[in-house]
Amino acid sequence: MYTFVYPHFMAPKPHDVLATREAREQLPSMLEHFRRTGADAEPVVIGARRRPEAVVLSYERYLQLAGGRERVRALLERRAAEVGAGLGEDEAMELADAEVHAVRQRSAAERA
Repeated sequence: MYTFVYPHFMAPKPHDVLATREAREQLPSMLEHFRRTGADAEPVVIGARRRPEAVVLSYERYLQLAGGRERVRALLERRAAEVGAGLGEDEAMELADAEVHAVRQRSAAERA
């Protein structure tokens, strides 16, 4: 039987913030965890006095996020070119939401 050991550098809840001093001390452990876990590694929120100031995430997760944003931008640009200046804000948001949903579905399918 395998037991998941929660990395000691990560906050117990996603909204918890790791103090900057602790983050500095635990950076090697964070990097090792990101290497092992890849895109599935939860981001780590850090900040002075435990106020959220920055997020550390795996490079794979960053690439997924950046790629998703680029796909949404390209989709919106294509749609805007098709309809000209007539693309309304609501329609643009619907297109963006649909593309984000599609990206999440593809990502989940790839992990399965």
